[in-house]
Amino acid sequence: MDMSRIVATSDVVFKYLFGAKSSTELLRQFVNAVQRHAGMEEFSSLEIINPIGEREYAAAKTTIIDVKAEAPDGTVINVEVQVRSQADFGERSLYYWAKSYSEQIVEGEFYVALRPVVSVSILNFDLFPGELPYHSTFQLLERNHPAFCLTDDCTMHYLELRKLPDQETSELGEWLYALKHLDEQEGPMIVLLKRNHSIQELANRYRRFERNSEARMLYEARMKEQRDQASFLNQAQREGLEKGLEEGVEKGLKEGREMGIAQGREEGREEGREEGREEGREEGREEGARQIAARLQALGLPTEKITEATGLTVDQVNGLKNKS
Repeated sequence: MDMSRIVATSDVVFKYLFGAKSSTELLRQFVNAVQRHAGMEEFSSLEIINPIGEREYAAAKTTIIDVKAEAPDGTVINVEVQVRSQADFGERSLYYWAKSYSEQIVEGEFYVALRPVVSVSILNFDLFPGELPYHSTFQLLERNHPAFCLTDDCTMHYLELRKLPDQETSELGEWLYALKHLDEQEGPMIVLLKRNHSIQELANRYRRFERNSEARMLYEARMKEQRDQASFLNQAQREGLEKGLEEGVEKGLKEGREMGIAQGREEGREEGREEGREEGREEGREEGARQIAARLQALGLPTEKITEATGLTVDQVNGLKNKS
């Protein structure tokens, strides 16, 4: 991978492209392209709820990676990009959809005040099986009669960039192609820029990001953080599992021998050894995962990242804090 290349699907760059007040119209056109592709209603205008000022960009917290907007009828639109694979991303995106939906009212208010929430997730990994296309849309439909929808308040779009066909010519396909190739100035990208004024503006904002030294420093710091986290997780997981397996096998052999001797029969000894080995391996793996989790906690990584790396549950991870 070319380390000098600025990836437009980085959360830092994406926020710069679509999250400023000056890019409100650009965001509206992109969201409408998503809506049209799904055969859904467009938005006449949008207001960005959490805009980012370009002058203050370097001071922005990269933990807030999504763009939130609101339509005139109160519909909330969340747009985010995710480049690193997450096995539980479906649950994560549903959680944030539910959070945006529920925080609209407080105790005592009527549910009729709730407005629809539309989420758009741009993913640089495959979330669903290959038979689903690059753009999938989920709503609350009756299982055996999908023509019946419980409520129109829930719409969740998933855009899987790796599934985008090479010859995709739809409006949405052009937007996603541009996001993948904004750093290119030749070939299909040149043709696209000449005929699509919205993508021209997108490319212009991308060039401004390239020339913004503070924004680039933030981007490079973000990319380094992600590389360091990925490297540490990989190394810690490998070392912890190896150690846990070694300790588990040793414990299993010992317990297996003791159980077999106590039974006094060859059949009992063999069954005892095998049971002891398996139990020891499992305990060793779990102990290794706990050691990894404790180290990741000490580095301040979020619980959801720790559970993803170790396979432990949220309760197990939180239990480590209580013990410490």
